[in-house]
Amino acid sequence: MCGIAAIIDPRVVAEDAHRLAARDRELIAMLAKIWHRGDPECFAERRSEVGAALGANRLAIVDREHAQQPQSDQHGRIWVAYNGELYGFQDVRRELERLGHRFRTTSDTEVIAQAYAEWGPDMLGRFNGMFAFVVFDSERRTFLAARDHVGMKPLYYVVSDGVYRFASEQKCLLGVPGEIRTLPPGSYLTERGVTRYHELDDTPCDLPERDMVARYRELFDDAVSRQVDTDLPVAVTFSGGIDSAAVLASARLHHPAVTALTIGFEGAADIEVARRYCQEHDIPHVVAHLNRDALVDIIPDIVYGAEFFEAIDVMDTCVGYFAFELAKRHGFKLALCGEGSDEVMAGYDLFRHHHDPVDLMRYRVANLHRTDLQRVDRSSMMNSVETRVPFMDRHLLEFAYSVPMEMKLRGGVDKWLLREAFKDRLPAYITNRPKIRMPDGSGMKNTLVEYARAQDVEDDTLAKSIGIDSREGAYFLERYLEAGFPMPAERFKRVGYDYSPNGYFEFVS
Repeated sequence: MCGIAAIIDPRVVAEDAHRLAARDRELIAMLAKIWHRGDPECFAERRSEVGAALGANRLAIVDREHAQQPQSDQHGRIWVAYNGELYGFQDVRRELERLGHRFRTTSDTEVIAQAYAEWGPDMLGRFNGMFAFVVFDSERRTFLAARDHVGMKPLYYVVSDGVYRFASEQKCLLGVPGEIRTLPPGSYLTERGVTRYHELDDTPCDLPERDMVARYRELFDDAVSRQVDTDLPVAVTFSGGIDSAAVLASARLHHPAVTALTIGFEGAADIEVARRYCQEHDIPHVVAHLNRDALVDIIPDIVYGAEFFEAIDVMDTCVGYFAFELAKRHGFKLALCGEGSDEVMAGYDLFRHHHDPVDLMRYRVANLHRTDLQRVDRSSMMNSVETRVPFMDRHLLEFAYSVPMEMKLRGGVDKWLLREAFKDRLPAYITNRPKIRMPDGSGMKNTLVEYARAQDVEDDTLAKSIGIDSREGAYFLERYLEAGFPMPAERFKRVGYDYSPNGYFEFVS
């Protein structure tokens, strides 16, 4: 896991030392704004050459001693700056070795470089993971920037006077002439433009019900097994809900050192359920209590660090930040979480009342990259913790997406398939626990909403221009603009798809 940046001018075939040095300095300045995404000793690992500079702040997880970035193919022609993890990349490596490729490291970064040399963009169909990377072909003077299938890892870019600049966070690109764009999930960018390489298909699968339940559980366990394939200890953020409980239970089957982490206000329902489960199953468990002052004080840092302007996203990230701060404080570099289940498994109240729950699922999953998954990425990386999201594993997500809605919503029960798949692994007080909004489960309730509503807003005109009509919404947008980010062209939330017409938001657990 890393923070990456790149500056590429494909037109340049010759440059003097002065221009090379200037580009290198610009690259370092970009990486300095996201220093938290890597280990201090791995800051600004980089390569500058004619027409290109690539760099990374590396959070060393895989092949920690030898995987310095950028990595190249065996001939030194293809270079890659990479943020993320490829799960099961050893299978791709073995295929490349059969084709004659030779490897210097055991890292997944080098696999990307060698795979691009062999297959070009077609390599993306072989990858299962969370990633954003930039590849530069120094011989052909071409590049490819790519993002994982659902957008777990971020990648932004600006094109200015034919020069392409890429970064893991928008803040690296502030001040560069041109529009800051988001590379869409499941897409790659070259000089020819953006190409979509992955699409989810919601055509209902026709397996018998029992087989569907068994297949879902098998894919889930496979996903977790791949994501805990590490010699590092693993933390699981655990709210006591079905999603994080399923992750925790499966992680313990596949890794010897798993610890549950729970945060909330004193007496919070999440803490009580999580504590009970961990005590009954002898699971190492760390609990930390939230307090109002700490949540309020962190708001400016969250708005800038997480790059959010939507009120709900800022507030959820404030809480998430302290969960991953707890992980860092206890020495964890790697965590798992239960995000994404509600979107694909119809876990929100909105699904029960929506006129087309399948369409709602399409929208919510497609929007994850700039809502919940962005929250997970930023709140964890602000603490230099890599967080993996098993529910978003490519194979599991593709299957779950195609499961008929009647297997997700049944008899008034949300996430029926998930609950059925784990009813013999988890206690009934968890599998039967209804969806609880994060503010209620953590005990936060309306703490941050009330604070934001009480603050002065200089001018709410810009907020209203994009459909934000609440006082708290105008307050958070004002903080976002004060942090230096450009005015958003649109909201990340839609009436009837994220909240009801009366303004009620679906808080995330």
